[in-house]
Amino acid sequence: MREVIIALVSSSITIVITSFFNYHFRLRQEIRNESVKYTTEILKNVYTPILKILLSAIVPGDGYDGITKEMLFEIEAIMKRNYELVDPHLHSIIWSLKTEVRREHYEESLRLFDKNKTLLTHVEHHFNFYRKRIGLPFDKTKLTRTIT
Repeated sequence: MREVIIALVSSSITIVITSFFNYHFRLRQEIRNESVKYTTEILKNVYTPILKILLSAIVPGDGYDGITKEMLFEIEAIMKRNYELVDPHLHSIIWSLKTEVRREHYEESLRLFDKNKTLLTHVEHHFNFYRKRIGLPFDKTKLTRTIT
């Protein structure tokens, strides 16, 4: 009788411990999956479309001189559609560029903004950072730049 009680108690303890560890690891896996899903959404809906717009402003041989106000408005539209995914630093960069556009009073349509490459550097850095986080190929040189 005593052996049966010991076997039942040890089985119960084993079941409880196994259930605890199973729950703990499943919870961590679920959190990781949600994080990857959220990171993928940020990359797909925010940084990839913005980077495409910025890359269209790069002239082969001349490099990046800046973006036009139309490109800035396209980027702003992307940010408005995905407002909950935009980080505050990107929002402040766009806000400062919009302030610069307002100061120009929309007079020159060919004037270029972001000549100091603040927006381009920020977007390239975060694009590669998020690609690294979800395990996609990324450019290591873009991650080593300091973001100001």
